[in-house]
Amino acid sequence: MKKLKKILLINWLYFSKELIEVGDVNFLTGKNGAGKSTVIDALQIVLLGETNARNFNQAANEKSQRTLDGYLRADMDENNPYSRRGKDFSSYIACEFQDEVEGNSFVTGVVFDCRSDGSRQDRFFIYVGTLPENCFVENGEAMEIPALRRFLKQNYARAEIYDTQKEYRRNMLSRWNVHNEQVLRMMKKAVSFRPIVDIQKFITENICDIPDKPDIEAMQQNIRDYKRQELLAQKQEERLAALQEIGRLYREMQQAVERRRVQTFLVLWSKKEMEQDQIDWAELEKKDCIEKLAAIEASIREISDQITMKENRRRELDLACAQSSVFQEEEKLRSRKQGLLEEQEQLRQNLKSLAQEIRREALRLEELCNAILRQKENELLSPVQEAARGILQAYSVFGSGDEEMFSHSLAPFENARKTAAVFSDVIRSARHRLEDRRAELKEQRDEKSLALANLRKGIKDYPKGLLQLKGRLAGELQRQVGKPVAIHILADVLEVTDELWCGAVEGYLHTQKFYLLIDPAYYRTALSVFNRIKNEFGPSSFGLVDVGKLREREKIRPREDSLAKKVETDNPLARSYVDYLLGRVVCCDTVQQLRNFKIAITADGMLYQGYVARPIPRERMNDAFIGRRALGQRIARLEEEITQIEQELRDEEPVGQLLVQEKEPLFSRFFVQNTIAEKQTAYLRSIEITTEVTDIDDQLSKLDLLWLNEQRRTITALGNEIIVLNDEKKQKTIQIGHYEERIRHLDAAVLPDHNRQHAETEDRLEEEFSPEYRDNTGIPRYQQEFARLKRADMIHRNFSNRLEQSVNELETARNKLFTARREYADRVKSCSFHVEAMDNHEYEAEQRLLEESELPQYREKIVKARESAMEQFQNDFLAKLKSSIDQVQDQVRNLNRALRQAQFGTDRYQFRVERNPDYAEYYDMIMAPELMDGEMGLLALPFQEKYGPLIEKLFSQITMADDTQLNARKQSELQENIQRYTDFRTYLKFDLETTDQNGAKQLLSQTLNTKSGGETQTPFYIAVLASFAQLYRVNDTSSFGNTVRLVVFDEAFNKMDSDRIIESVRLLRKMGLQAIICTPPDKVSDIMPIADRTLLVNKEKYRMHILSFGKEMTS
Repeated sequence: MKKLKKILLINWLYFSKELIEVGDVNFLTGKNGAGKSTVIDALQIVLLGETNARNFNQAANEKSQRTLDGYLRADMDENNPYSRRGKDFSSYIACEFQDEVEGNSFVTGVVFDCRSDGSRQDRFFIYVGTLPENCFVENGEAMEIPALRRFLKQNYARAEIYDTQKEYRRNMLSRWNVHNEQVLRMMKKAVSFRPIVDIQKFITENICDIPDKPDIEAMQQNIRDYKRQELLAQKQEERLAALQEIGRLYREMQQAVERRRVQTFLVLWSKKEMEQDQIDWAELEKKDCIEKLAAIEASIREISDQITMKENRRRELDLACAQSSVFQEEEKLRSRKQGLLEEQEQLRQNLKSLAQEIRREALRLEELCNAILRQKENELLSPVQEAARGILQAYSVFGSGDEEMFSHSLAPFENARKTAAVFSDVIRSARHRLEDRRAELKEQRDEKSLALANLRKGIKDYPKGLLQLKGRLAGELQRQVGKPVAIHILADVLEVTDELWCGAVEGYLHTQKFYLLIDPAYYRTALSVFNRIKNEFGPSSFGLVDVGKLREREKIRPREDSLAKKVETDNPLARSYVDYLLGRVVCCDTVQQLRNFKIAITADGMLYQGYVARPIPRERMNDAFIGRRALGQRIARLEEEITQIEQELRDEEPVGQLLVQEKEPLFSRFFVQNTIAEKQTAYLRSIEITTEVTDIDDQLSKLDLLWLNEQRRTITALGNEIIVLNDEKKQKTIQIGHYEERIRHLDAAVLPDHNRQHAETEDRLEEEFSPEYRDNTGIPRYQQEFARLKRADMIHRNFSNRLEQSVNELETARNKLFTARREYADRVKSCSFHVEAMDNHEYEAEQRLLEESELPQYREKIVKARESAMEQFQNDFLAKLKSSIDQVQDQVRNLNRALRQAQFGTDRYQFRVERNPDYAEYYDMIMAPELMDGEMGLLALPFQEKYGPLIEKLFSQITMADDTQLNARKQSELQENIQRYTDFRTYLKFDLETTDQNGAKQLLSQTLNTKSGGETQTPFYIAVLASFAQLYRVNDTSSFGNTVRLVVFDEAFNKMDSDRIIESVRLLRKMGLQAIICTPPDKVSDIMPIADRTLLVNKEKYRMHILSFGKEMTS
């Protein structure tokens, strides 16, 4: 037995150097946070051969954030004054084991060289011997790796420092005499204790040695070969079925071809017979037309003779009448009467035309005059409206518009002429005046619009020439004096403070507000220039104020109540002149106050001056130019004035439109004295003609016309008869043309077309049908149908409809055949047959080849491949699974034999292994005794009858055909199935059975979630001890049983009561195991009496120590 004797910790968290001695049963205890887990985590690194922080103690706090760097550099707490971060140092964890059989010791451990830059290097080591007295410390510092190499080489003959953790683990297990890494997995589970939640998984992973899974790759390949052969055979079967379908469709197409052939013959033969009937009918119609044409021509000759006879008789009667004297007198009178009537009609047309023209003129003038009279009377329209009334009166007699107006004298016409002349003159005058007024208004509007635009830009609309004068004067002064001279318009530098008095100031100053102000120093020069150029800027009276002379001669002291106090200015020149002008003008509130002063004015513009009171014109007062407000007032005033002008223009627009409608009057002097006079004469002539026509009618009534009228009636009767005969002859002639045209159409079109169609039909019959077919099949079938239907056209109509259907059926059959062939060609890539061939030879030959040769060969290959796959399945899969199950069952039996000797209190424990009911069929097949008996084995008929479908199902679960493209999901399912079905644990069910003192049995899987914490810890503890006992071979008395017996538990007893703890330690000792058990302080009273050594972890701020207590101390 090999036992752990000592544990060395150097620079491990808050342990600077700690050597811990251990016995057989060791309890590690201390307060929470004292450092128990710190010791366990260090021990795990050496015992497991791993530096992975995932192994650190998570049982105490599963959310702990312990890291290897934190342990080494002691900086898990930022406030630690002894933190090793930023320093160069080395750390050690080492374990000393003693071999009690061979009487020697060995040490396993790890060294960490940590650097100030945060890097580190670690090496595991093993050597034969004990821990050195210096504990790897020289000169107060732990040895670095190079120094350790030298130290071990000098002091220990059998020492190794490993570059890989794997190599260390292999040699460590060799030293332990345990050659199964499962012991390391068990040790992890024992340290990070968690209650059992899956007894099946726990037992199979920790209690049993897991045999290797069967290698099914060769078996899979054999199964794939078998499946591939099956698939190929299936494809050949599908090819054969496709070829058989092609043959069936070909036969259907041939039937459709023959059906169409018979119906085509019947349609063509009946068509030929119908065309022959049409030829016969056309010949008969032609003969009939010729006969009717001859009869009509004879009738026309007879009618012509009658017409000639009647025309001769009528000419004789006409000659007799013309030679009569009565006839000649009558013709003379009638001719004269006709001439008079035509003359009278022409006169009346001319009179009526002129009367209508005069009426239109009267209506036009009436409409115009009424429109003028509807306008509002004013100075411009008053004479026009007066003349309009005269027009309405003068033209009222011409409203009828008939020729009776020419029966009057010339007086009304002359009156209308004079009235129209006056009206035209008045309108022309008014139009000219209106145009002049509108032009003037438009000019004013344009000037004011321009001024308004300038005002909106900040430019005042001063009187024309003022700004030009100012500019010219400034330019001349600058040229003469050599520098710019300021010139101001008086209105620009004034401001009226009291808005009530603005109008009074504007009106009183009037044009004086446009005077120019200039520095008195330059006044003389400016006066000379002004005098020279004054006439260039229009007639306006602009002025140049001599402020210098004013100041010399006048005492300027304005009254406090004067108009000057209403005006403000920052310009001293303006101030002087305004005080002079307005300083004596007193402001009065009422008119009655005016007489109290020499010069006075009211706010509304009543001025008293020179003993005269007069109002200042309102336009002057509104003409605002003074101050900042003047600009807005000017804009408002101009906008109002422009609006008024535009309104006046709009008001005058309708009047202007009326005035321009006046035209040159129809009633001119020439028109009245000539045209009207002529028409009056014509009117009288029309009356005379009426009298003359009456006289002629009287003369005609006196002639003797009895004989003449009789002759005329006879002539008229003959004429009517001739007309009737001519109409009849015309109709006969039309009939002749119709028959001649019909005969020509029959000869030129109908008969040739029928003969051509008949010949074409006969040609088609000869081309498509052989004489044998016609005589033996076609004509007998036609005669049969003719006997049934009686007429060729009935046969043609009946079979034409059927033929169309047969053609469609043939096309459908052909398409189905070609589609089947095309699908076959797509399926069989090597197929080069003609898809649209009208015979089926290639496909029939291919079908015979498949039926007679290829398919039998594939079926033979399938039998051989299946036998090979079954043999592989039996030897490499079922046999190995059976071996694994037998092996595990043997392990469980051996483990149970050991457990029979280990009683826990009054309870005994046994592991159970049975078949998994979910996979019972598979288990029975694997363990079937007949599988290994006899020569046939898996292929034996009874076995195949019983398990054949199950074998096929298993094949499909673990193997896919070679040509199957797997997506990610299918691939995952396949791998899962392979893992499941090749794992012997799939077919077994494991459990732990507890038997109490009364013989009552319970399974752990059934009570796992119902018992207390201590009750669930006990099975875990027993199972782990049993597993370790098996792995350490504690019952083996040979050299193989000389193994390490160490077990490390973290908080395994925290939920057990005192009795269970005592039983646990007793069982541990009975199994011959060495244990380090981490427990909380509240279990110390139960543990210390039964422990070989109690190790108390003590923490004082940032320092940790181990206080060791033996059994002797507890007593």
